[in-house]
Amino acid sequence: MKTSENAKNARLLKIVVMNDLHLVAPGTAAPRMDTTARFEAALRNASERHGDADLCVFAGDITDQAEPDAYQMFDRMRAGFPVPQCVTLGNHDDRNVYLSCSQDAETDSNGHVQWRRDIKGHCVLVLDSSEPGEERGGFPPLKLAWVASQLADARRLGLKAIVILHHNPAALQMPVDTYRLAAPGELLAVLKDSGADILQVVAGHCHISSAGSWGGLPCATLAGNHHRVEPFLRGRNGRQECYEGPAQYGVIVSNGSDCAVHFESYVGEAEPMDGALFPKKVDQRFEEL
Repeated sequence: MKTSENAKNARLLKIVVMNDLHLVAPGTAAPRMDTTARFEAALRNASERHGDADLCVFAGDITDQAEPDAYQMFDRMRAGFPVPQCVTLGNHDDRNVYLSCSQDAETDSNGHVQWRRDIKGHCVLVLDSSEPGEERGGFPPLKLAWVASQLADARRLGLKAIVILHHNPAALQMPVDTYRLAAPGELLAVLKDSGADILQVVAGHCHISSAGSWGGLPCATLAGNHHRVEPFLRGRNGRQECYEGPAQYGVIVSNGSDCAVHFESYVGEAEPMDGALFPKKVDQRFEEL
């Protein structure tokens, strides 16, 4: 039975997404909370629960102030994490600083920190939405051309596409929309015009968990490692509350047809209820693939 289950799981794509780490250089004041300890908790939790993942994406705002020592600490901390990894950047990062001190930085032909990984029938595109000096980032023509070429190739190969970036592109109908991805329609047009089968778009930046659609594409956002904001929808005024927890990473699971995004809390997680209340939750069966 175990061998059979392993064979089934081998066909499932699993991606861990960690975002908005906001690490600071050792010995400096943490931004309102100990983000280093929280990142340690994230790596420990993901190692225990998702050490079988195919990929871990660190989706931007790796640091809070783009300090070289913070990037170097980031590399040291993740060195023992037993999952293949890739990194992209956010508005709190500095591309030149990151590239100068990262151990394994990878860029596209134009120097943007963008990646592609083909895994289990999927094309995973990790996009660099950061732009120097721009809080809202963006996708100038060179970036868009790279995205278009990768999606054209994915379509030719019959691969399902999953897109991961830092800046949230979809409107959440909250004040955070004022600093979501700049000109999101330009990227959306490239994604849709490609004809590729895009299963999911995942982003960070807005510090809130959400699921919905962006121009017809499934789109989710992750609260990440730093503070979380409450839903603050149109019609409200006054203070939007911010919370220390739960800190969260995402887990994307896809069989090529059904794609799910799960939200894993690792700081501020609720205490489990008495297991005796839910006897059916022990050794449960999974749906046949």
